[in-house]
Amino acid sequence: MFSQDEDILSAISKVDRPVLGKDIPILIFRVLRHYSQIYMEDLMGEKASNIVFLNAGKELGKKLGEKLHNNDLKKYLENISNFCKEQKIGLLNIVELTDNKLVVQLDECITCAGMDNIGKRICYFETGLVAGLVEHFLGNKKVIARETKCNANGEGTCEVSVVF
Repeated sequence: MFSQDEDILSAISKVDRPVLGKDIPILIFRVLRHYSQIYMEDLMGEKASNIVFLNAGKELGKKLGEKLHNNDLKKYLENISNFCKEQKIGLLNIVELTDNKLVVQLDECITCAGMDNIGKRICYFETGLVAGLVEHFLGNKKVIARETKCNANGEGTCEVSVVF
């Protein structure tokens, strides 16, 4: 599909749809996202599927981090927040920032905002994305990220805590 050295983000960003345009309904995104997760859970089990989505998000986060990078952490986080809003991923808000921890909330999350309470947290891709963005800023230092709130779990927002 893509070679190891190819910039996947650049390749998939090229869109030629003169009639239909670049945007798709959120329902179509969610169908692809959730059915992929269900298929992977059936194939590999829930835990392995969650790890795949987390790691995929982390790899994207590192690549995105290169494009949004700023040496000033607050400006970098602002760039990320603006990107999330512009691309309609969600409204990213910094809840806590210390020397070893970052907590962000993603309101209007693309994956689950407005969903019924299904009794579990499901935003593994988004959690990985945040982890990858933080790892990029820290020079690829490994971090621990987990979703601490999720709309799909009836918690009113998605929240990711990252410890570094």
